[in-house]
Formats: sequence, structure tokens, C-alpha cells
Amino acid sequence: MKVKLSEVMEAVEGAGDDMTYYYHTDTQSITYVMAYGDDDERLAEIEEHWDHYIQLPSKYDVNDYHIMEEFIWNLDDEQQQNQLENAISGRGAFRYFRDLVDRFELTQKWYDFREAAYEKIAREWCHDEKITIAAE
Repeated sequence: MKVKLSEVMEAVEGAGDDMTYYYHTDTQSITYVMAYGDDDERLAEIEEHWDHYIQLPSKYDVNDYHIMEEFIWNLDDEQQQNQLENAISGRGAFRYFRDLVDRFELTQKWYDFREAAYEKIAREWCHDEKITIAAE
């Protein structure tokens, strides 16, 4: 079994309340099911042939809050660390975090960090499921 890393990363990034991604072991492809939509046939197919599908990481496996915390802990500027830690406590944490990251001109650094975290999750999933990462 093999899969392109970019496809797994796309699924990791897209995981949410309304999207669940699956890897089909026979076709070696990734498909998704939307919680609210016209995916009843696809869901029925997955349920009927469950032993041919592996669920990719869900939004619960991809802890964006923890990724933000790790980003903060990796910053060199202690003042920025303190302000960002305060921003992620309470309501609106994601919005306040993004606003401060923009204000501190760390946006690209944040995107790169988050991308690396998603890649790590994707690689670990492939390793755990014994799926080879194919050339892009």
C-alpha cells in the first residue's frame, strides 16, 4: 500500500466536524465523506466494505490548539510568547492568536510551523498504518 504525502496532508488539514477522510486499501486512494451532504452512497460503500478502508486522522487527532502552543514555545521573543499565550486562553483563541501573529509579522513562520506539524502527523499515520509514502 502506498499514498502520496501531499494527499494525506490535505486530508489532515481538511479534517473537521463535517469531513472525514478514508484511505481505500485496494485502490490506494483517499476519499472523504461530508457529514452534511449527498454522500450517503459513499458512506454506505465504506460501511459495507469497512475492512478495505482506513480512517485518516480526524480533527481530534489533529490538535490545532496544541500546535499553536508548540509554536509559541518555540519563539525566541519572550514578550511575544507571553502575549500569544494570553491570546489563546479563553473565547476567540484562534482569532486572537492569528491577529497577534499577523501583528508580530510571524504569519509565514506560523504557516511553515503548522505545515511541518501536519506533515509530521501525516508521516506518523502512514508509518502506523504501514503505508508507504509514494513519490509525488
